Amino acid sequence: CDNAKGLRAFFDAICYGPKHLMIFGGVCPSVTSIIAESLEGWNLVQLSFAATTPVLADKKKYPNFFRTVPSDNAVNPAVVKFLNYYNWSRVGTLTQDVQRFSEVRNDLTNELEKADIQIADTESFSNDPCVNVKKLKDNDVRIIIGQFDENLASKVFCCAYNLNMFGSKYQWIIPGWYQGNWWEQANTTNCTTKKLLTAMEGYISVDFEPLSARQIKGISGRTPKEYEREYSRELQQKGVEASKFHGFAYDGIWVIAKTFTRVMELLRIKQRQNSYHNFTVDDREVGKLVLDVMNETNFFGVTGQVMFRNGERMGTIKFNQFQDGQEVKVGEYNAIADVLDLINNSIRFQGVEPPKDRTFVRLQRRHINVPLYSILSTITILGMFMAGAFLFFNIKNRNHRLIKMSSPYMNNLIIPGGLAVLCLHLPFWSGWRFRL
Repeated sequence: CDNAKGLRAFFDAICYGPKHLMIFGGVCPSVTSIIAESLEGWNLVQLSFAATTPVLADKKKYPNFFRTVPSDNAVNPAVVKFLNYYNWSRVGTLTQDVQRFSEVRNDLTNELEKADIQIADTESFSNDPCVNVKKLKDNDVRIIIGQFDENLASKVFCCAYNLNMFGSKYQWIIPGWYQGNWWEQANTTNCTTKKLLTAMEGYISVDFEPLSARQIKGISGRTPKEYEREYSRELQQKGVEASKFHGFAYDGIWVIAKTFTRVMELLRIKQRQNSYHNFTVDDREVGKLVLDVMNETNFFGVTGQVMFRNGERMGTIKFNQFQDGQEVKVGEYNAIADVLDLINNSIRFQGVEPPKDRTFVRLQRRHINVPLYSILSTITILGMFMAGAFLFFNIKNRNHRLIKMSSPYMNNLIIPGGLAVLCLHLPFWSGWRFRL
């Protein structure tokens, strides 16, 4: 990920290597963005299988850049679809103060505004999230969309446990690319694993699907399951670790193969049409052909349907839920069809129904037990008669020396006030109460 070394390797390949028509690869955002910005001048097209940074989605700046892996922003339409499914129209965001997460949060904000979903509170933090988590609670945020890595996720859920922000009233939605058992490896808090698991129970994680769940044969003649078995066998033989991007790299090779095959077909057609003249084609025309053919890509690969929209992969987003100490797949979102498909009865909420997105206040009439109310009313009426008697006695004997010493005019004001309070308990009054 060294910018200087990456640029030198790129220019050495251009100057000293064979003629290039396409660049395959690009993982580190900084190096990839620098090279991708210069592609148009070299009439080259770049296809990446691992660069997920949202910055590269700017087609004005990177017109010749494509990727077979969905962008980090690709999860946002899926999240909005999920929120609409449960009629959640009020949410809050909690974001780690890092460029990668801030970019996703900014795009999510735009998607939420388009869907007319209220953002009740937007919080960002660098190291200690507890103050920000408490602000979310103070603002009555029940649906929380988080953007942070696994090292800070343990701190977030520890704060949530201490503030009682878990259970049937809350729903957390977080990234789904964390390592397995991340809460054990990244726990640097004073919360025990048991407390973290209690706070984490029921969270929803969102990430792109590394391999398609549809078991149909694609362009390679293999189903995704058959490809996965073959890939696992190769890993065991070579003793190397797996990468979550291997399926996107595999489909990327097929994109290149289909693109060049189609470009050569188009060039042969042009050559036949110009059979009476010397047929030549320059680098700019070839680059334009490659770019046009890439935009027309459409086939089924091991990662699903492979097609691009403005250079961005339209992939499948998976939803997992944390249940009993492990993540369970509960649904997926198809970006091409804009369809959310949740597995029946797979999502388990902590309460009898999904959490509410806010505190609802309802006006409700409440009735008191009739015998009890009769007794209280009788006592109240007796109290009113006594107050009336005291008022009559006070007025009649207002010139008496002892009565004058007791401030009779003040008493005359207090007694009617007491009568007014007692009137509230008469049988014709029934109370209204607020219930949360």
